[in-house]
Amino acid sequence: MPTGGQLPVLILTGYLGAGKTTLLNYVLQEQRDKKLAVIENEIGEVSIDDALVEQKAEDMAEELIVLNNGCVCCTIRGDLLKTLQDLSRKVKDGLQLDGVLLELTGAADPAPVVQTFMLDENVGQSFYIDNVVTLVDAVHAMEKLDEGTGDPQKGTACAQIAFSSTVLLNKVDLVDEATISGVEKRIKQLNRVVDILRCEQARVPMHKLFGIRAFDLTRVLEEQYMDEEEFTAFYKPKMDNTISNVGVRFEGAIDMHQFQEFLNSLVGDEESAKDFFRIKGVLNIVAQNEMFVVQGVHMLKNQSFTKPWKKGAVRENRIIFIGRGMQQRRKSLTEGVMACIAKPLRFNVGDKVLAKTGMAADAFEAGTVIKHWDDFNPYRIRLQNGEEVWGPKDEDAFVKRRV
Repeated sequence: MPTGGQLPVLILTGYLGAGKTTLLNYVLQEQRDKKLAVIENEIGEVSIDDALVEQKAEDMAEELIVLNNGCVCCTIRGDLLKTLQDLSRKVKDGLQLDGVLLELTGAADPAPVVQTFMLDENVGQSFYIDNVVTLVDAVHAMEKLDEGTGDPQKGTACAQIAFSSTVLLNKVDLVDEATISGVEKRIKQLNRVVDILRCEQARVPMHKLFGIRAFDLTRVLEEQYMDEEEFTAFYKPKMDNTISNVGVRFEGAIDMHQFQEFLNSLVGDEESAKDFFRIKGVLNIVAQNEMFVVQGVHMLKNQSFTKPWKKGAVRENRIIFIGRGMQQRRKSLTEGVMACIAKPLRFNVGDKVLAKTGMAADAFEAGTVIKHWDDFNPYRIRLQNGEEVWGPKDEDAFVKRRV
């Protein structure tokens, strides 16, 4: 198992006919650089049986087949979660692997698969999503991407791109440069930070797809970021804007509580969350020296502090929203996240205040401010009886001046 105890996972998706099976067969039959476990949906558009060597690994029973290049192919017959748990156990028992390739059906929304890695702690300890690769057919891309216009049920191709960290623009030898450029612009409408690789016959060196941590949120947002003019230039007013993205960059320390309230207003229930395919950001939280990374998939949120901010560097907040109807929400999303910037506090350490201590309207007790931004709360207050409480918001409803 690679350093750190986690196996990298490459999720492979793409609409019907994009070249997904061609790429998978290349990985299974021809490349010799990596020993991968390959998990494929049984209802896939094309069976990969003809790409497999008829030899089963004894320790993998009927679900796993060892190939002549060291790969393992696993047909999902039940629950993906159980499959990953079983694979993790076998790796710990000695199976030599460099990682996992998870191939989805052409009609699959990647969101539930991403959620699997976020929901289960044991799976998260054994695997990490290294790259989400979407195959796009350069010949039929526009047709497929525009199928979602007015019909969310046909928007799978758009959803696949919205979730991807790398797009392989396949069959570029069958179209002219103008068509290729048009498709690339269309892709960037859906996901402006995705890395696009042109290819023929779905042939791309493995080192450009695997082991690069492309799905790592911090890396995604540290890539070259487009400005507003470039973003706007990609749009044509009559094109399908059902799936788009809104990115916001700004300075200022963020109030954690206020940001969580804002985030919950977007994805706190299924009805509102269904439009948000991905939310990802790197934020500067007030009084914290580490970057705060938030990554959302519909209602699911994965949030944590990561590496320290570089000394002397500008602590710039970056957040992007990808999903349906994002352009219509541009103003509210931008203003909403900007409103989370922490304002100067009204009271200094040592000031005498009244702190809210109960549910009743007059449930205030006298105390003294002893600390700012304690556990993300603006105030830590010591009451006259010696107890300590937090002031969760710098508002009179929670903390007010003692007269």
